[in-house]
Amino acid sequence: MTLTSLDPIFSGIALLLLVAAGMGALSLWLRQPLVLGYIFVGILVGPSMLGWVIPRDQIDLLARMGIAMLLFVVGLKLDLHLIRTLGPVALATGLGQVLFTSIIGYFLALALGLTPVAAVYVAVALTFSSTIIIVKLLSDKREIAIHRPDGNPSPAAGR
Repeated sequence: MTLTSLDPIFSGIALLLLVAAGMGALSLWLRQPLVLGYIFVGILVGPSMLGWVIPRDQIDLLARMGIAMLLFVVGLKLDLHLIRTLGPVALATGLGQVLFTSIIGYFLALALGLTPVAAVYVAVALTFSSTIIIVKLLSDKREIAIHRPDGNPSPAAGR
């Protein structure tokens, strides 16, 4: 790969970061969740509207790494004692969320004219993405406890 072949990749990522930062600031000013602004940026600059950033392998890789890092941070913040204490309730709630999202996603995809197999894929994607969005919203609102290495809650832990 030469430097000139990397120029479109870097300019696409730079444009994406610039627009995302601007939309993030606008979202905060409007007192809306950051994730809402980021989703809007993806729709705006992606192939469905302006087409400024075409999803390439490199941007797809960055997106996958971002999701993996977000889920890794969730794993770091999990309190196993709390999970054991709330186990049955948390399990029932989690399974209920997965089933509810899957069923709604499946029938919504069928209503939009997708095949049953494609509707299953959409339902699974919605199930995973809804969890990721909720985790991001909760971390932005500091509803997910953040612990220091010594186990004590940090000042940013909220309640």
